[in-house]
Amino acid sequence: MNIAILGAGAYGRALGKIVSNNGHDLNFYDPKVMPDVSIKQAVAKADAVIICIPSNFLPSFLEEYPDDFKNKPTFLASKGLRTVDIFKDFTNFAILSGPTFAQEIMDGKQSVLTATNQLAVDIFSNQQIEIEICQDLQGVLLCGSLKNAYAIGAGFNSDSENAVAALVTKAHAETRKYLLDHGANPDTAELACGIGDLVLTCSSDTSRNYTCGKKLHAGQNLDDILTELQTVEGINALHELDVDDNYPLLLHIARIAGIK
Repeated sequence: MNIAILGAGAYGRALGKIVSNNGHDLNFYDPKVMPDVSIKQAVAKADAVIICIPSNFLPSFLEEYPDDFKNKPTFLASKGLRTVDIFKDFTNFAILSGPTFAQEIMDGKQSVLTATNQLAVDIFSNQQIEIEICQDLQGVLLCGSLKNAYAIGAGFNSDSENAVAALVTKAHAETRKYLLDHGANPDTAELACGIGDLVLTCSSDTSRNYTCGKKLHAGQNLDDILTELQTVEGINALHELDVDDNYPLLLHIARIAGIK
């Protein structure tokens, strides 16, 4: 197959390694890394498209995305959105999510990913990568957004392993409630995209969200943190998600970050 990956950052390159190892042809699009390659050049011959562009840049990116390519099988591998409305014109849209740090994929470490389309098995599955299929597109999407917000809280409490364990326990329960309240299947929280990604993101300095929480606890200003880390998807999530008294842990983390 011919696969186009849009976004040649660390995660896009990691997925590209899997694609190449599985014998597929690969084209990247990323104007920062490959300014001479246009979207049309990267996607025109693609049998499937993988989007790895940070979620806060997606709305503006999709405004320029050619309509002719919206019928191709397309996987969103970016996390942080609470709705797929901006992809409503895509006729074959799916999500790829799960507990994966880019460097560990590059190092050949085993991982489990959740996908909402069986085609992901053909593209990514091998001895290193296991793909589990879940038809709950909204639930997979929300899990990827919620865990980023909770990871900020975990980082804020990282001086106590007991506190982090308690937070993850509460975050998992609240994720199930949030999914149920928003038309998704709460059991999606039990998959790799749910509890797996939650545990990973809430327990590692590799996570920018976790690191953001640690810096907040140290008294750093959020604007300075965002300038330093560049991308903190959990902050975007706290702005986008329904953060109110129905979800006390999310509300608490938003107040820690100075958002509420």
